[in-house]
Formats: sequence, C-alpha cells, structure tokens
Amino acid sequence: MPYLSIKEYAIKHKISIFNVMKMIKSKQLDTITKLVDKKEIIYIIDNDTPNKHQKTLSEAPSIQNDIQTEVEQLKQEIAKLRSELNTLKVTVFKMAKKDAKILKI
Repeated sequence: MPYLSIKEYAIKHKISIFNVMKMIKSKQLDTITKLVDKKEIIYIIDNDTPNKHQKTLSEAPSIQNDIQTEVEQLKQEIAKLRSELNTLKVTVFKMAKKDAKILKI
C-alpha cells in the first residue's frame, strides 16, 4: 500500500487540498503520521479504490436512460403548464372585458 501526501492525493483524485483535509478530519481517509526531519507529516494510505464521486463507465447507459426519462417528464410538465397559462390568459381577458362593460355604463 503506497502512502500519498495530502497534495499528491488531491492531485490524483482531482479534489482540493482543503477537501482532503476535511476528509481526513472526518475520518473518511485512512492516514498515518510519520516523523520526517523533526516534523510530523500526515500521509494517506491509498487503497487504490475508485473515487466515490466519479461514475464508472458501466453506469453511463443507465444514467443516460434516467436523463432521457426525466427530460420527457419535464416536457410533459411544460406542456401542462403552458395549457394552464393559456387558460388563465383567456379567463383574465374575459374578466377584463366584463369590467370594461361595467365601467362604460
């Protein structure tokens, strides 16, 4: 098991050093502290596991299908909202005509 410094781990997993520090503090990463030149340096034990935040290629088709179904649902909702908007416009127009007739009298 190789040991990585905080900066090396951040570069390898494409995340910020600050986020790596937060992961260390919350015990999400296994660490070891070594004494180098009279300084304690934290090293991360790299288990070569894939990053939790990255999607694997095998999940890509299911994600694409999920996106397509969600897009279809949103298109249906847009059509419904447009019809409701048109109905409201007609109602408001009719009410405005009635008010105009009342004011003329």
